[in-house]
Amino acid sequence: MIELTFPRSSHFNPAVVPVKETITMPWESARFAERVVPPVLAVLFRVAVGPRADYYVPRFLRYEKAGKTSLGWHWPAFFLPSVWAFYRKLWVPGLAFALLPLMGAVAFGSIEPALGNSSVVWFGSAALLILILPNVIAALFANALVYSRVKTLMRRAQARAGDTSDMAHGLARRPPTTVAIAILFGGAAIMLAPRLVAPALYAMYQDRTIRTRVIESLAAVKPLQRQVEDNWIRFKAIPRALDDAATLMQLGGLVVDNVSFSPIDGRLRLALGSTIEELAGKTILLAPTVDRSQHMRWVCVPVDIPAKYLPQECRRA
Repeated sequence: MIELTFPRSSHFNPAVVPVKETITMPWESARFAERVVPPVLAVLFRVAVGPRADYYVPRFLRYEKAGKTSLGWHWPAFFLPSVWAFYRKLWVPGLAFALLPLMGAVAFGSIEPALGNSSVVWFGSAALLILILPNVIAALFANALVYSRVKTLMRRAQARAGDTSDMAHGLARRPPTTVAIAILFGGAAIMLAPRLVAPALYAMYQDRTIRTRVIESLAAVKPLQRQVEDNWIRFKAIPRALDDAATLMQLGGLVVDNVSFSPIDGRLRLALGSTIEELAGKTILLAPTVDRSQHMRWVCVPVDIPAKYLPQECRRA
């Protein structure tokens, strides 16, 4: 039993309400009238959750009736995930939200080499995984996390209390939020995340720049490859020589120092590196192969070049 006392007037009188008595919630339609909840539960939720109880309590009661939580949307958690979590004393989620951008940067690093040569796709993917998706995750799970914490507090209070009134008083004695820790730890997370993510992101962008130069250099020797292919189609043989003038014209300003051609096996050897330190002394071999239908295909064979600087077709399995 919990005693609910109201101001004395012609409209209100003190009343005693049984704990397990149920009421129909106003947002339910008539056909769901059988769905009922204990009224005391709403009071305990309100005491335990503290600020913005009008927002949380109806959602928590829906969770109770459904027997499970569900995804929702919480704008404060979207804009300031760690600050919001620490404010609500969600210590583990607060730390997790602070680490999500770092995990996003790791995920971006794993897919970044396969994103192609589009700057829009590159920057869009980085923003999605590092900035947007972590905040979306926080916003979707925020209400369920607060509900889980409130339920834990209520179970602990119930274990210590003699009755529901003592339980409510026990919950009221514990501050449900903390502004100081939210500012301290949430602010630290906001300041540290860019310092940890930015160097890795910059390094990936530098790798992308070098990879783009390599891709452009490989594209520049395409005319030489076509000469070999055309000669094979016409005469089923490797040409004795290629057009050097075309090579010099195509390679201006790229990372290829020299291109040599083997009339024996048709290989093109691209010597890289005088303009980019990371590629100094490196080589890419483009070797022609012929399949069963006599169609010529090219195999890219990098020599001592890190995979992060290579296009997808030049990476070894």
